[in-house]
Amino acid sequence: MSIGASVRSGLSLPRRFIAFWVRHFQQGTASLGEIWRNPTSSLMTILVIGVCLSLLVTFHLVIKNVRQAVPSWQQSAQINVFVTPGTGADARDELIQQIKNFPAVASVKLIDKQQGLKEFKQYSGFGKALDLLDKNPLPDLLVVTPSADQRQSGQLQLLQSKLASLSNVSQARLDVQWLQRLESILNTARHVLELLITLLLISIILTVGNTIRLNVLSQRNQIEVMKLIGATNAFIQRPFLYIGFWYGFIGGLLAWLLSNILLLYLGNSISTLASLYQQQIYLSGLSFNGFLELMLFASALGLISSWVSVSHYVKSIEPR
Repeated sequence: MSIGASVRSGLSLPRRFIAFWVRHFQQGTASLGEIWRNPTSSLMTILVIGVCLSLLVTFHLVIKNVRQAVPSWQQSAQINVFVTPGTGADARDELIQQIKNFPAVASVKLIDKQQGLKEFKQYSGFGKALDLLDKNPLPDLLVVTPSADQRQSGQLQLLQSKLASLSNVSQARLDVQWLQRLESILNTARHVLELLITLLLISIILTVGNTIRLNVLSQRNQIEVMKLIGATNAFIQRPFLYIGFWYGFIGGLLAWLLSNILLLYLGNSISTLASLYQQQIYLSGLSFNGFLELMLFASALGLISSWVSVSHYVKSIEPR
């Protein structure tokens, strides 16, 4: 008769239920002691889990924060329409009204050449040189703001083409090429992240599985004795499963800590890069729900990795 069967036969159902959870608690806490007794291998395994998961979390958060900022950048996209030099005020006003009638246009702002020259003198640093000119070289400028549902890159380019084809328009400029490149980079980064997830998860499973395998083999004699007195494979495997769980749990905490450090390190660099395009990015860490998901994922990963290894090796050990 097995150990589990002998215990169940002498206890009532409530006591068996309590004994079941008490035994789990005892084995769970005892597995922490096993980790403490093997500090080198345990530390290396936890570091592998923490570093791998921190890279995945950091990469994911950077992509997520940038993607959240892209819609606001699209909202700030405007088309600068330069009026043909020599166009009279009546023809210019007629052009403004024509553009306002476009369904894809939300508003049109006029910056006449006098105002444009004044602002250019103020911000360019060439004020004295411009005073030497006989006439104002700048054309009238119309700043066209697209409607909220027309701010995708393809829609903006179509609107730009329509505006450029109007009479009394010398040029229509739209600077969204950098936004298109950014979207392409983000899509590529997402595919790279998927590949990294696969490779790093395989690395974690192999590392945890190998550590658990060594633990099982180091206790081969004890396992043989336990099987001789009737212990089931599930009973023997349970402490090793708890060890895998603790590996994942502690590794998840380490990953959360390292990801926050990496975000702080990358924050200034990414903010500086965004400022070159007159934009802002603030890297935010995991939310509370995200932290819980990370801990659940890391713990489950350690548990599954341990189960894959221990279920095979415990079954292969039989009393001689």
